[in-house]
Amino acid sequence: MIARFFRLELRAICGDGRVVALVSIALVTLIISVWIGVNNQSTTAKGRADAVEVAREQWESIENLSAHAVAHYGSFVYKPNGALAMLDSGVMPFTGKVLRVEAHVQNPPAHSDASTWSSLVRLGAFDAGIILAQIIPLLLAFTAFSSVARDREAGLLRMLIAQGVSMRTVLLGKALAYWALALLFLAALVSAQVIFDVMAGSTYTGDTLARLMMFSGSHAIHLLIVVLGSVWISARIADARSALAVLTIAWLGATVLMPRMTAQLGSQLFPLDSQVQFEDGMKEDRAQGLDGHDPADERRNELLAKILADYGVDEVSELPVNVGGLLMQADEDYGNLVWDEHFGSRHEVVRNQIGVVQAASFLNPFLAVRGLSMAFAGTDQFHDAQFQRQAEDYRRELVLILNDLDAKAGSRGEDGRWTREKVDYSAIADFRFQPQTTGFALSHRWPELVSLLLWLGLSVALLSTRANRIPVVGAGR
Repeated sequence: MIARFFRLELRAICGDGRVVALVSIALVTLIISVWIGVNNQSTTAKGRADAVEVAREQWESIENLSAHAVAHYGSFVYKPNGALAMLDSGVMPFTGKVLRVEAHVQNPPAHSDASTWSSLVRLGAFDAGIILAQIIPLLLAFTAFSSVARDREAGLLRMLIAQGVSMRTVLLGKALAYWALALLFLAALVSAQVIFDVMAGSTYTGDTLARLMMFSGSHAIHLLIVVLGSVWISARIADARSALAVLTIAWLGATVLMPRMTAQLGSQLFPLDSQVQFEDGMKEDRAQGLDGHDPADERRNELLAKILADYGVDEVSELPVNVGGLLMQADEDYGNLVWDEHFGSRHEVVRNQIGVVQAASFLNPFLAVRGLSMAFAGTDQFHDAQFQRQAEDYRRELVLILNDLDAKAGSRGEDGRWTREKVDYSAIADFRFQPQTTGFALSHRWPELVSLLLWLGLSVALLSTRANRIPVVGAGR
């Protein structure tokens, strides 16, 4: 019986020219957004590859520089695109894409895409994730607001109930019809994504396919929640215009007002220091450590005395190593503790802010699907933090190698002077980012998943158990 009402409602949807026009426009917009995303992804990937190649050529062309000088010269690492960044760009446009790695300094990523955007681009930027989570629900609300009111006003609903058809059957049949319409958008999105990717020469790993499935599944659940809620409101409110007004207000509150209010609340509860305060704090703590450049520094002299004692000599000229490399690494080790303290505190504040949004997602499924959408696309704050962590690990390994070369790559002459040998810097490997798995996304975004499933259960229960309270006739009859 539910299948029969599903087919009847689907036929009514297809027979409405206005709905067909809206659906066609939305489909074209969705496919164009995927095409734009794939093109942007290809352009970004090519630019990144070119930049990596140039940086490598510059690195290998270094001559007549000591390892110590090369550590100060440093290198650059470039953030890779998320696994499905063309579907949902997440926070990636607003975070830096290039990070300089050098001795003594842990730099934040710089050169975000948003920094080059004009005001028009900021106004008109969109991607498939935003369209699925924000625009398609509005379209579904506009098509479903009169689904039950229309049958009620025509007397069809009263006749069906009189013939023994349950209200729950009618509502579920209608809801499934509108969900089928929503799945049409999702199927078009996934198909366009795969086709454009294949045309661009991309290949899918098992994890990328898993991410695509989880991305699609989370949006499918969210759209079902939207459909069930829209049909419920259409059935509960006798007047179609009033139902449309309620759905519009609910959409504005869920997708526009509450996300901004939640973000503001998170920043108020867990404020971040300004960049100036952050850098001043690190500089102050950093000054308490070893200064490998200042011969008069007491801590440096204490370490130097320890090095001489460890090697059993009385003078620096008697050491079998270059003391400068050892001092610089000791200074670097202390600096790493400072970076871990300050950057760790900053990341903890960001995690707490995200926690506020995750808690609010139990009141708003839009917040839940946005978090899951970004996570499965590999473009949320947690994935960005992983890039920064891996880049910092690479910086520390690189500086350690260079300081070790500075300390040991050479020999001490009879006159006590240290002579450095020529170093082949091309042997030092480039930065290689290790992508995170789908499990990593789930481990950080499980609250949103739980929230979405709870909302689904609540929506189904509401439509199933409260259907007997739906008015069969309008208020004026």
